[in-house]
Amino acid sequence: MPRWRQGLTKSLHQSRSMPESRYFQLASVDEAGMPFCRTVVYRGLTDNNQLMVISDTRSEKYQQLSDNPKAQVCWYFSKTREQYRFSTLSTVITLEDDTTLVTAQWHKLSDAGKKQFLWGEPGSVRNDERALTINGHFEDVPTHFCVILLAIYEVDYLNLRGNPQYRERHHLDKNDNWSSQSLIP
Repeated sequence: MPRWRQGLTKSLHQSRSMPESRYFQLASVDEAGMPFCRTVVYRGLTDNNQLMVISDTRSEKYQQLSDNPKAQVCWYFSKTREQYRFSTLSTVITLEDDTTLVTAQWHKLSDAGKKQFLWGEPGSVRNDERALTINGHFEDVPTHFCVILLAIYEVDYLNLRGNPQYRERHHLDKNDNWSSQSLIP
């Protein structure tokens, strides 16, 4: 297990009582190179070091990551005062690609979470202030529900505790070996 992953596991454990520690920022770029950053919910880390999030194939995020799979994650843990920046390559998994994975992630959602995927296209104009109309059933996985896997190839870790602060970079080489280097913060 890479050293950065051991640290992330510890950070997650130490921050488990803080709901905000499950959220991180995900940045992508559009076709013109304009950066977009949004907060997403951490859904797990695969055995081969891929962060997992869920999304909607009708969203800007889906289109941007389909056009350019490079993305960056910034994750800050306020309790431990640690920041992880992950350079990643994304893979979007649809129901057609992997029914088992996508269905499993759908069934882990609460009904409130599922509603967000059943009330119209993300970013479209909302016509009235009444409750949003739900189209579909909570049991059925919508075809536009997807999983995004973010394969980590570089980690920039910063610990803000202490003076001096501590920073290190971890890099995955072409042989799938991790190297680590201490940096000046």
